Amino acid sequence: MMLLTIFSFVGVEAWGVITWLGYGLLAGLVVALALSSQRWLLLYLFGGMAYWLAVEVVQNVLSGSTMFFELSEWHRYVIAMGVSWLPLAGWVLYRALRYDDVSQSVQQQRALEAARYIEHTPVYDDDYKPRFH
Repeated sequence: MMLLTIFSFVGVEAWGVITWLGYGLLAGLVVALALSSQRWLLLYLFGGMAYWLAVEVVQNVLSGSTMFFELSEWHRYVIAMGVSWLPLAGWVLYRALRYDDVSQSVQQQRALEAARYIEHTPVYDDDYKPRFH
């Protein structure tokens, strides 16, 4: 299982100096990044962690479910990645349908708005009477 492998199978008391130095350096860099003007990069870091955690959850659900056939770990990860891409595909499809070349309703709406305005013609009310003839 790949979930939460940061501390591995070895207890903290068995860590060597290099391990403490590595994790300390990593923690120091995250703190330095949080205090810098580039702290928005932490959103990508934590977003990637949350995404992979979601993939792990889907993979673990697939491993625990009783199905007609048993899936290997590799197949479970492939299915979990595919499931995790479904919201992205839905969002891309939603955005694509909003553009002119795909959506007929948007084309019709824009044509109606363009038909209301005639170029180089002033727009007056119906009861407008000019001052000078």
